[in-house]
Amino acid sequence: MKRALSTMTKFYGGVFLKKFKIISYIILLIVLVILALTVYTSATQNNEQDEKEKVTSEIRYLDTKLVELLNHMNNIETRNYQIYTTKIEESRSAENSGGGSSGGNSSSDSSNTSSSSDSTSTQENSDQVDTENTGKNYEMKAAGILTTNRDIDWTSCKNESELIYTSISTITLDLYRLNVSQEDILNFNKDLDSLTVSLEEENKQLTLDNLIKVYEYIPKFGQTIVDDTLYKTVLETKLNVFRGYAKLDSGDWAGISTNMTDAINVYSTLLTNTEIDANKQTTINKGYVMLNELKNAVDTQNTSVFLIKYKNLLEEINNL
Repeated sequence: MKRALSTMTKFYGGVFLKKFKIISYIILLIVLVILALTVYTSATQNNEQDEKEKVTSEIRYLDTKLVELLNHMNNIETRNYQIYTTKIEESRSAENSGGGSSGGNSSSDSSNTSSSSDSTSTQENSDQVDTENTGKNYEMKAAGILTTNRDIDWTSCKNESELIYTSISTITLDLYRLNVSQEDILNFNKDLDSLTVSLEEENKQLTLDNLIKVYEYIPKFGQTIVDDTLYKTVLETKLNVFRGYAKLDSGDWAGISTNMTDAINVYSTLLTNTEIDANKQTTINKGYVMLNELKNAVDTQNTSVFLIKYKNLLEEINNL
């Protein structure tokens, strides 16, 4: 009887041990799978976040370049001063005169032996010295709306446009990877080509219209990619401001007023957004006041007044 009980105990004990090992292996396998999935998910999320941050930077780049082109259409500098350069030449006539006199006193006996080739060589060296001492004088001048010539620097605009093309292939691929609408990406590139054509033709109004078409994609891309609510709202606001800005030459003040109202309506959502950094609230409030001032400028129907307030507004909200 005791032997039978001992045999049964060993049998069931062995079975239990085997089941325990199997269960332990299963649990270990489950834990490993969970860990692997956690690591993979975390890595994927980090990669996606890095990609979004990269494309957000690219959107900011496009925003900056397009705004610069828009401002070039009225020769507006968002800084208060421009740097001008002028060529200057150092006068060495006194020095050369002094050197010639000294040479005459010390070598008057040998002056008759100087050849014409020596004279030519001396003149060439003198020209070289004058060239090397030609420099540039840098001068800062006020760049106000009322004092600046509004003639368009088309050469600068064309160069800026070509600079955008150096990055556009990379930006396009990044947008595709983040599942931005393929139709929007294709149309963005087509409209960018149209903008380049209008710049080449130096057609101001057509360039402004095409700039607005291209810029409309910036807030659209931002809504899909950018996490910063404040920046997305600023992009939408600027788009409406630019729509009005592009109508200045046509004198469509009623249309400009509508665009300013749209800009105010979009921007006003920032005033009640509790998620925005409180440290930026003062700048946000100031921007709201300046937007309303810009709308009030429409009543004057004066382009210079509008551009002064437009420039000040951009300088303020670009700091957000």
